[in-house]
Amino acid sequence: MKQSGARALSFCEKPSARPRIALVFGADAGLVSTAADSLAAAWAPDLDPFNLIRLGDDDIRRDPQMLADELVARSLLGGDRLIRLRADKEASTKPILEIIADIDKGALTPEAFWIIEGGELGKTNRLRVGVEAAENAIALQLFADDEGAVSDLVTKRLAAAGVAIEPPALAAFIAELPGDRRMTLSEIEKLELYAIGLGRAVSPEDIQRLASAEQPRGADDAADAAILGDAPQATLSINRYLDAGGNPISALRTLHFRMMRVSDAVSSNAGTGMRLRPPVFDREWPGYQRAMRDWSTGTVHRAIKRLYDAEKTCKQAGAPSDAIIRNLIHQIATRTL
Repeated sequence: MKQSGARALSFCEKPSARPRIALVFGADAGLVSTAADSLAAAWAPDLDPFNLIRLGDDDIRRDPQMLADELVARSLLGGDRLIRLRADKEASTKPILEIIADIDKGALTPEAFWIIEGGELGKTNRLRVGVEAAENAIALQLFADDEGAVSDLVTKRLAAAGVAIEPPALAAFIAELPGDRRMTLSEIEKLELYAIGLGRAVSPEDIQRLASAEQPRGADDAADAAILGDAPQATLSINRYLDAGGNPISALRTLHFRMMRVSDAVSSNAGTGMRLRPPVFDREWPGYQRAMRDWSTGTVHRAIKRLYDAEKTCKQAGAPSDAIIRNLIHQIATRTL
């Protein structure tokens, strides 16, 4: 069985009684994680921490029988049990599918719910194909948030928290969000805390103040430095981001959003950065305006095409994604596209 997109998210929030095994996967690791959290809470709302078992590829490698044993074990304390398995390595696919096949044949009767979290799995990926074909498991494919989905998420969360925000400030906040659902939710929580006791609507200046108070943002800083032609800073920022475990796909999408802003600035001959998305604040506008002299419609289109090609390559199995984003950041910063 399989579901994708909005239907997959809906299943995570309100799952059916069957199946009790789910593969949750997608390019946005934060979205996969938060969706798996929602599914876990829906399946086992009063789960005792002792009844939650977290496993990874290394656990399967060390003891292939452990997963099956945990699935059929009953809780000594009573209540539901839940297995959460993070499967990133191809080596885990065979034992996972063997267990699911035994469950389908009736040779194994699981007592626990089972959530498998994966990355971006292609249509021919063995784990994805095997789960989709299983009778007692469902594959849930999640798509990374686009700008519309991010805007809807932010608007609903701020409205629910009673946070008043000026439209330009909302646009600026949304434009600066990272391409990761968990990080996005974290940034929304920071804004909610900031707005407590403010006594007025959040303004664009508040958003700028919050952004300047953050630690270097890695992918955002790398994209901005590359567009401004600051190759040393762009290299430093992207290395910091990747070394901290940042997702290369998210970095590519951040750079893509920034290049679309360059495209708007070039095509409209913008006289103020506040009309762009993401906005360029007044104190940053002179430097940004100077950098725009390096960009023509042709070079912008070449850069965007390279971004599409790079993301397509990064999604292939075994692709050197870190090296690809580092190289592209350098080419944009040095204008060698």
